[in-house]
Amino acid sequence: MEEKKDVVLDENQRQTKKKQSFFSRLKARKQKKIEQLQNETLSEEESKKVEERMEEATKEVSEKSEKKKKIRNVIFLLFNLALVAAILIWNLKTSDDFKPLSLLDVKIQYILVIICFLFVAVFMDVLSTHRMIYRKTMRSRWHLAYNASATLRYYDAVTPLATGGQAFMVTYMTSRDVPAPTALSIPIAKLLFQNVAWLIITFVCLVVSFASHMPSLVSAASIIGFILGFVVVFAILFLSLSKRAGKKMVAGVLKLLVKMHILKDFNRHYAKVWRFVEDYQNIFREYKHAKFDILYQLVLHGLRNVAVFSVPYFIYIAFPHAAGSPVASFGEFFVYTAMIDLASSFIPLPGGTGMNEITFQGLFNPYFVGTTFWALLVWRFVTYYFYLLQGLGVMAYDSIYGNRKYRWVKKKYELQFESQQFKRMQIETFRQERDSRRKKVKKGKSKE
Repeated sequence: MEEKKDVVLDENQRQTKKKQSFFSRLKARKQKKIEQLQNETLSEEESKKVEERMEEATKEVSEKSEKKKKIRNVIFLLFNLALVAAILIWNLKTSDDFKPLSLLDVKIQYILVIICFLFVAVFMDVLSTHRMIYRKTMRSRWHLAYNASATLRYYDAVTPLATGGQAFMVTYMTSRDVPAPTALSIPIAKLLFQNVAWLIITFVCLVVSFASHMPSLVSAASIIGFILGFVVVFAILFLSLSKRAGKKMVAGVLKLLVKMHILKDFNRHYAKVWRFVEDYQNIFREYKHAKFDILYQLVLHGLRNVAVFSVPYFIYIAFPHAAGSPVASFGEFFVYTAMIDLASSFIPLPGGTGMNEITFQGLFNPYFVGTTFWALLVWRFVTYYFYLLQGLGVMAYDSIYGNRKYRWVKKKYELQFESQQFKRMQIETFRQERDSRRKKVKKGKSKE
């Protein structure tokens, strides 16, 4: 019996040793990664490029922060609000069955589901940014991931073709002590994964939509949007994979645009576009051996798109239905929403203003008899206005409290680090003094 007990104890000890060795290995790997990141130094050429890109991003942010730019953004927002108001007036005048929405008629449980989908979309964004920051810095910074994602979405929502968020995200992360190369690479990688995941889902929906009876305007606009999106992503991938072919392609396209008198200065635009292409090439090199990260990012952005495209169906079942209105399935609404997103993707106004409302009205009006305006309002809040409010909230919090808090936290850690260094120095000095005293005592004893 005692022998059996000894055997069991030995096995338990081995298992605990294995567990300890597993966690210690993980800790050692993390420590090694941190040391590797700390020891990584950029060459002079690379550091100059990073400085140029940082200056460009800062310049872009400062230009967009000018009074005229702010006024333009406010005008775009007011235009979007005016368009929704115009649809309300149109509903009131043209629809005999339009009536004010009573909260008693709305199924609150489905509104809660819509809110959950909104939070899923936001959480997928935060998870994506958090993973990218952690992968490059080995620090878990959830607050920074949320604020940076909110900043990106806000400026994408107020700038034409959703192109302004990247520069602001770079500036925000560098202000929070994220290394410049990391801050530059994250928005670029995020945009690439986002577009690839979006293309995969919308392609499936586009193929399915051919079997359904969709208005010709929406169908044509969605096909144009998909083709343009595919061409952009394919061009980025092609340019990133082949450096020589990339340079020739960039030069050829820019020369053509100069000949067509669309662009004036070839050299300036070539330098700017090629820097953009080089950034993508660096991202491809970085993720070449990180298959898990590629799959992780695509899944996150795919789930985000699924959550956003699912919202209109739950708005449909949350609102009361008029007698004689057609019954729709989840799949039908999902495909229609993807077509709306495709149709508005090439509209050069913030948030696809105009095309989003027109296509939603054209596709869903038969289903939302008398409640189309309210459905459109809820949908636009989830897909557009929420990101404006979220971004404004983050900026207000930072300006009132967040920036000051971060400076104090940073100072606190600096002081803690200094106190640790001072403590080490004091201990080292004490040891040296103790050793010297011992040596003197030994010398005294040997003389006696």
